[in-house]
Amino acid sequence: MDTSHPQALVVGAGIVGRSVAYHLSRRDFAVAVIDAGPAGTSDTSRASLGVLTHFNGGDNPLSRFYRDSHEGFSSLAAELREEIGVDIGWREPGGVDLIITDDDEAQAEETLAFNAERGCAAERLDGDMLRRMEPGLGEQVRAGVYFPGDHRVDPEKLSEGLLRGVQLRGGTVDFDEELLEIEIAGKGRVLARTGKGERTADFLVLAAGSWSRALGEKLGATIPVRPIRGQHCRFAGGEQVRHVLRHGGHHLLPVEERIAVGTTVEEVGFDTSVTAEAADIFEAAFTSVLNLPCAPGEQRAGLRPKPKGGRPLIGPLTEYPQVFVATGHYKNGVLMGPLTGRVVAAWMATGEAPRDMSYFAPER
Repeated sequence: MDTSHPQALVVGAGIVGRSVAYHLSRRDFAVAVIDAGPAGTSDTSRASLGVLTHFNGGDNPLSRFYRDSHEGFSSLAAELREEIGVDIGWREPGGVDLIITDDDEAQAEETLAFNAERGCAAERLDGDMLRRMEPGLGEQVRAGVYFPGDHRVDPEKLSEGLLRGVQLRGGTVDFDEELLEIEIAGKGRVLARTGKGERTADFLVLAAGSWSRALGEKLGATIPVRPIRGQHCRFAGGEQVRHVLRHGGHHLLPVEERIAVGTTVEEVGFDTSVTAEAADIFEAAFTSVLNLPCAPGEQRAGLRPKPKGGRPLIGPLTEYPQVFVATGHYKNGVLMGPLTGRVVAAWMATGEAPRDMSYFAPER
């Protein structure tokens, strides 16, 4: 690793880890990324739908982080397209909460009132208007609440763009390399022993998603995350859906000429298998909303790191300030990953957090 610049070792090559590495490389750090998994996009990123749900107000630290993450995607998309030549698939399709039942009607009224109170754009559309927007909707759809602020990005393209940005600036990325031991050596430098040898750095970033807890234990630190499996399925006919549709806790949206339907929330440890039970759920979700041929295809699964306290874990460990944590984004790793990377990189470069991050302290 280049010793003429500050050195950082990032453990985890998911979107959060790649985002941290990308922004560190832009700040002239010598960056190395390692990941215990195989080369390519992580299972977690592949299993994500990439929905960037609208900001619905609020003024607490998590709400502000969410808002700034959402607002930052247009500039990130332009940056990666212009500098790296990668289109990350950032689009503004808008989203619709579909109304089918009486319970949906009641929820829609609450949603509209809530968003109006907070000054967030939301509009009720009747069934006829919705079917002009989405001809594939079934007659059972009475109406819907439309949110113009719902966006989408392609998680695999985002992963590719961030990784290429790291490599363009001289950073290295090595897969199939497991972190085995961590030691704080002389002058506060980090010594990392991996399955392929030893690495040293000025800073270590633990960004391994659900596996970050086990990495923290190597330093005697508790990083309170646990894995939650999420599955989705891709159906034929993506050109026949234009918006992000929501009903019954599921999303339906166009993804690479397919209709993606998901996701599940399953506490099954580190099992990333796809299941027949989930396939049945997705088919039922599809037919309950759409009047289109139901032709299921590829099913995917990944693990989301669910944090204690319901907010991401971002920042240095108290005992080891050269070791940063960046995990626990749960369902919002794609959305919040790029801002997390920007914040962590600025923090490491200047020695101070660029915004109040006490709410996200990793040890809780």
